[in-house]
Amino acid sequence: MHVEPRVVHDLPFNTYSNFNRAHRLLRKDGFNHVLDARNVYDKYFKIFYVFNQKLNARLGIIVSKKFQPSAVKRNYLKRVIRNVFRTHNVKRLNLDLVILQKQVNYVDIDLQIMHLNILLTRVEKNCVNS
Repeated sequence: MHVEPRVVHDLPFNTYSNFNRAHRLLRKDGFNHVLDARNVYDKYFKIFYVFNQKLNARLGIIVSKKFQPSAVKRNYLKRVIRNVFRTHNVKRLNLDLVILQKQVNYVDIDLQIMHLNILLTRVEKNCVNS
């Protein structure tokens, strides 16, 4: 009997690009440092950002159980956020980013991706101008 490997079929994007440990904020002190920095936001997400001394951008994600009670939906939203980060030009800057979900997202995934892209573009423009 042949068993197919478990695959997420409904993702509308490529999830195979590089996102390794060097691109992640992993420690509490790293999160706290970024959460005290500048931010941009809309009604769905808030992005905190600060320059770092690394060669690449690092990402932290906060999706709380309060706003997304289902673990399946929380993890799916985190995958979406990581993929938007992978494919956006802000990944080339030396920034630390924390993306915070602000409210329950009952909207379509494409709308969430659009909002994240707009916010990341704002971050990129703010960093280039400063």
